[in-house]
Amino acid sequence: MNILFVAHHDNFQGSSRSLMSLLEGLQELGVVPFVVNPRESLFTEALRAKGIHCAILPVPWWVSAKTLSCKKKVEHARVIRQSVSALQEVIKNWKIDLVYTNSSVTPIGLLAARKEKVPHIWHIREFGDLDFGLRFIYPKALSKAFMLRSDAVICHSKVVTNYYFKPGGKRINQIYNGVTLKDQFVERLVLRQQTPQDRPFTFVMMSSITPNKGQEQAIRALAELHRQGVPAKLIVAGGGKADYLTELSALCSDLHLGAHVEFTGFVEDPFPYYYLADCALICSENEAFSRVGLEAMSTALPVIGKNSGGNPEVIVDGETGFLYNTFDELVEAMLRLAQNPTLGQKMGLAGWQRAKDMFNIEDYAANVYKVIQLVMDNR
Repeated sequence: MNILFVAHHDNFQGSSRSLMSLLEGLQELGVVPFVVNPRESLFTEALRAKGIHCAILPVPWWVSAKTLSCKKKVEHARVIRQSVSALQEVIKNWKIDLVYTNSSVTPIGLLAARKEKVPHIWHIREFGDLDFGLRFIYPKALSKAFMLRSDAVICHSKVVTNYYFKPGGKRINQIYNGVTLKDQFVERLVLRQQTPQDRPFTFVMMSSITPNKGQEQAIRALAELHRQGVPAKLIVAGGGKADYLTELSALCSDLHLGAHVEFTGFVEDPFPYYYLADCALICSENEAFSRVGLEAMSTALPVIGKNSGGNPEVIVDGETGFLYNTFDELVEAMLRLAQNPTLGQKMGLAGWQRAKDMFNIEDYAANVYKVIQLVMDNR
């Protein structure tokens, strides 16, 4: 079965990493994947390294952080139509059996699929407005109704499912992401057990560096730990705008944390940093479903996360890490683990088992494949 996956972003992060995991699993089930991406990137390099066909085409979004004028909306509709025509040619040339859109932010997959009379699945992996400040350019109710014209919709968390759709929708499926293969879980646990622990207790934040990801809150919490005599360290891994990075660096200096906070910049491979850490932090206000949390758990790290979004579906509070509501609760959770590394190791092992049982690639791909089969059988 030839399936065309429409990817919306060039960075090899969150949704594209989750898509890569899905492709890895679906290939084992006989799917031949083809991918459309807006530009060359680390993601397309990784696709080609795995022998996956990839085409570079414009993938215009139908969401924006800005309010567009009527003229801009009309122009945007024209760009979308052009991209749909180009995607139709790809569907024909690659003899595509089904189109699969990997994000809520672009409608071209469904539009092209309907024109070519092939089925379509929409996989939603974000809130859009809550997490990224992106709102539908066209009326929200009509946009959501259009999404339901897909043959099936998949959401990667319960909270995202409930955010977009009414409960009990016939075409709506909730399927958790898979982060790695079951055998690789074992390898990651062995590597964790072999990693030297002779370092200050270290927290890691693995995400793009923006105000809504909560790096400032984590830095201020680390300062409170130091004030209470706990010399912990924080690794902030990810890229961001230069002015905001400068602002965070200045904050570290003001709080006398210059030697205790490391900014790595964008990292292609996050896993070495997980093994340099003792706990992962997710301080976003609205994290739809944190891949960072899953990756950290797969390496037997405990996770501290804001009690919002999809974090309660990832973290079992008090068992695989901690959920917090306030800044003081964040500080308390960080203190508990920094002062009791054995507790962190116990929670990390519990998180590893949870991730292995619930967030492995084999089950992820098998559950998606069931939806694909159902769609194809109903055509």
